Amino acid sequence: LGNDLADDAASLLDLLKRCGDWNPERDAKLDALHQLITKTHPREKIIVFTQFADTVRYLEAQLRARGLASLAGVTGETEDPTGYAWRFSPVSNRKRDYISPGQEIRVLLATDVLSEGQNLQDGAIIVNFDLPWAIIRLIQRAGRVDRIGQMSDKILCYSFLPAEGVEN
Repeated sequence: LGNDLADDAASLLDLLKRCGDWNPERDAKLDALHQLITKTHPREKIIVFTQFADTVRYLEAQLRARGLASLAGVTGETEDPTGYAWRFSPVSNRKRDYISPGQEIRVLLATDVLSEGQNLQDGAIIVNFDLPWAIIRLIQRAGRVDRIGQMSDKILCYSFLPAEGVEN
């Protein structure tokens, strides 16, 4: 086992050396998300779901670096995920008296920590930045905004698919 792990580590280090440092400026998926947020839906509230906390942190840092304000990232490590849900969706959570428009979040980046038991229907756009292993998660994510109190006539769900296709 030790030899196999050492071989795997050497292979990974070789791969990292060949690929070089990650360059967010060449991240086509990040570019597409940025375009969706700033050009396609520049004023609407958007919730972006991803599987991994590292991805939430990456997206938050990169979108802020591109000038986006009024956004927040929420993971299982976040101290008060529900507080962020309230700031994203103060009307449906009956928190309008406590959360001023200046405190509201327009773009909420989250792991599935917010995919169950939260009211997020002040927004009507869901982005699945990556696909979960259990497809039922997509339904749970959409269910956070597609519920009683939703004011929009339609819910938009975007899903980023793997470049090689889902089967590969």
